[in-house]
Amino acid sequence: MEPKVTRQCHVLMGNPLILLTFGIGYCAIVGTCFDNFLLVIAGLFLGWVGLFYCVGNASIWG
Repeated sequence: MEPKVTRQCHVLMGNPLILLTFGIGYCAIVGTCFDNFLLVIAGLFLGWVGLFYCVGNASIWG
């Protein structure tokens, strides 16, 4: 994988982890889940986009 693609993969896979951690953690600690529902949905969406992007640009495809 090219270095630029590797950095983009790290960003695309790191942001969802932060969003999901904050969204689910806030829900568990404070107890108000509706406000952070969009954070969880955004984290899941970015996670899938990042996964498809990284797998599509992986060096295993030749």
